[in-house]
Amino acid sequence: MASWQTKSSKVVYENPFVVVHEDQVIKPDGTDGIYGYMDSKSPSITIIPVDDEGNTWIVQQERYTLKRTTWEAVAGRTENQPIEQAARRELLEETGLEASTIEVLTELNVSNGLTTFTTTLCLARDLTQVSYNLDQEDGILEAKKIPLKQLPEMILSGKITDAQSIAGFFMAISYLEKEM
Repeated sequence: MASWQTKSSKVVYENPFVVVHEDQVIKPDGTDGIYGYMDSKSPSITIIPVDDEGNTWIVQQERYTLKRTTWEAVAGRTENQPIEQAARRELLEETGLEASTIEVLTELNVSNGLTTFTTTLCLARDLTQVSYNLDQEDGILEAKKIPLKQLPEMILSGKITDAQSIAGFFMAISYLEKEM
C-alpha cells in the first residue's frame, strides 16, 4: 500500500500558540491533493484529580469555538514546562487544588486528522484545597466535585462531550479499578 507523500508545504497562519500548514500532497491512491493541518507550539496536559473518597473535579468552561459552556476535565497547555510542573499549575488554576502525587498515565493524540496536538494524561492524588480562585482569563466558570462513578452517566447522557476529557476520565477509571 502506498503512503502519503508531501510535494510542498507552506505556513498559511501562525500565532503564539499554533502553526497552520497547507501541504500539496500525493494521496495513498496516487492522486494529487491538499492537506491542511495545525501544529501546536505546546502540548497539553489533562489532569484527573481523585480524592480518597473516590471523588473527582470537573470544570465548566466557556468555549469560544463552540459559543457555549462545557463540562470538562482539568486541562491546559504545558507552556513547555515539565509535565508534573504544568499539571500542578493547571490543577491549581482551574480547581484551587494542590496534589502531593502526580502520575503520568499515557499520551493521547487529540485529533489525528487535523492536528499534531497531543495531551499527556495525569492522575492527581493526595489533594488539598488551597484556593477557591478559578482561572477566569481562560473562561473557567466553576469547578465541581463529583463522585468519579457519576462520570460514565454524564458522558453517556451528553453532559460531557469533550473527547479529550472522555478519554481521560475512562482511562483514569480503568486505571484505578486495576489498583483495587
